[in-house]
Amino acid sequence: MKTMNKITLISAIAASFLTLSAQAENYYIEGSLGNTKVESESGSSFGVLGGYKFYDQGKVKVSAELGYNKYIELEAQTIFGKATAKTSSIALGSKLSYSPVQNVEVFSRIAYENMTVEADFLGETSSDSSNEFTYALGASYDVAKNVSIGTQYKYSPLDGSADLTNVTISGNYSF
Repeated sequence: MKTMNKITLISAIAASFLTLSAQAENYYIEGSLGNTKVESESGSSFGVLGGYKFYDQGKVKVSAELGYNKYIELEAQTIFGKATAKTSSIALGSKLSYSPVQNVEVFSRIAYENMTVEADFLGETSSDSSNEFTYALGASYDVAKNVSIGTQYKYSPLDGSADLTNVTISGNYSF
């Protein structure tokens, strides 16, 4: 998927969440920054997602989520010039959370992600995609009404022998 199409999709998702007024308290958006590691390579990452809490019974919550992740961008200098590879994904998943004490939430996530690797070498661009499951564990703390900060560890066994790990910090706003 081209970058412009991803930006359009992300904008449409964000606009949809922002314009929904019925049951607005069940919607949330989240942004994250972190570090991704694939084999021996690592680099910075960011992600955005929107979610909907469809089950909220006291300390236990279950949500559906849709998001975009830019995991890692690698550059290498060759004798022929610079080569780059970018890994990103569109994710559809769920989040199960539990609040052991007031203002603290621990959670797990599972997502089905369409991972795309886009390579650019000698002015030629090619891309390949695969569908992967990712698993995450994390915790968050409510710093203000409707605002929380958190951290998570995400893991995905990629096609082939490589594994992807992603450690992030995040900010969350609930409507």
